[in-house]
Amino acid sequence: MTSDFVADVESKIGPLLEKMGFAVDEIDDSPDKGGLERNIVYYRSCDCKLQVYYYRREGEINCMIAPLDASNEFGLDSKKWYFISHFSKRPDIPPKERLKLAIAEMQSYDNKLDWLRDRITKHYEAAHAGILEKYGSPE
Repeated sequence: MTSDFVADVESKIGPLLEKMGFAVDEIDDSPDKGGLERNIVYYRSCDCKLQVYYYRREGEINCMIAPLDASNEFGLDSKKWYFISHFSKRPDIPPKERLKLAIAEMQSYDNKLDWLRDRITKHYEAAHAGILEKYGSPE
């Protein structure tokens, strides 16, 4: 059974990802090792993967990117999955300040998935280029 989260991701973020050449690859609604809720939607394009997830343990909704050969596994437990903002140029401010700004930005949205959709739009180009540079283009 798929969760409301998956349906919400498909309605809020799915259209953007489809325009970018992504299609749903897999849905994982299995709980984590401790039994807490975790929902992941994996997407695949011709040269990389994305995952959009909700992780109850951390209360986090986010997106990660990986090369095509990465396993569909929860990104926080994997070495090939990177946060969508990982390859973007960061402001020249201390990490704690960046975190405060990111939290304030997210809290300015009524719906966290709207925030995540805008985050993907903002960081995808750098993330895509970074993944291809790090792992090469698939053959």
